Amino acid sequence: MRKIFAALLALFVLTVEAPVASAELLKFSGSPHLLPAPVMVVGAYTPGGQANFAVFHRGGVLTSGKDGGSMRVSFGVKGDAEKSLTYQSVKASGACTINLPSLKYLSETDLLGSFSGRAPCGCFQDKLKAAGLTAVKGAEVNAPMVEEFPISLECELEDDIAIAPGSKSRLMILKVRKVWADEAYIDAKGKINPMSVSGDPDSSLIFFSHSHAENGGYYGYGSFLGKSGEISKRYREGR
Repeated sequence: MRKIFAALLALFVLTVEAPVASAELLKFSGSPHLLPAPVMVVGAYTPGGQANFAVFHRGGVLTSGKDGGSMRVSFGVKGDAEKSLTYQSVKASGACTINLPSLKYLSETDLLGSFSGRAPCGCFQDKLKAAGLTAVKGAEVNAPMVEEFPISLECELEDDIAIAPGSKSRLMILKVRKVWADEAYIDAKGKINPMSVSGDPDSSLIFFSHSHAENGGYYGYGSFLGKSGEISKRYREGR
């Protein structure tokens, strides 16, 4: 399993520097991320028992659980992970939540990602209180969720690996224990959607494109383009 996750790192968290190509080729030097990616607000109790939340966008689904196994998700902690309050908290408790915010709470989400839960004095600073949001304890794991956000995943830490030999950045592998979703996001077939079934624009989940790019920043879900398989139907029927 470790090998499988290691192979998937390039898809979710690795940032590589591309060499400059010849004049005949496209010149690129930067970070070829697979973006936009969902904004994930990770919640965990600190070693002192405080509910801390931080924003991550390097991560995603590793296994869906459709094969009969457990659903697994991941997020990457960039830089010296061991200094991260979120990393320390998840490692100590063995659990966290992945909370997916809607556009309605874009400003609050951005605030959660703007400063650390650890103040310069070393004491805890409550980012959730500053954002005017509410923490609720998970039912399956010992980790806090954001009550106002439409979708939350309760997770237990399954593995924690370096994204490359000698790297201080870490990839957190999580097993999903329970999924919570606002009823407004659940369709007639019982499936969870990336925005409310009513189509309210403010209900869209938030996505992120690398902020270093010209158009980097936050995005909404966008327009629905069609069902997988149906779009290419005319090509398949002509074969």
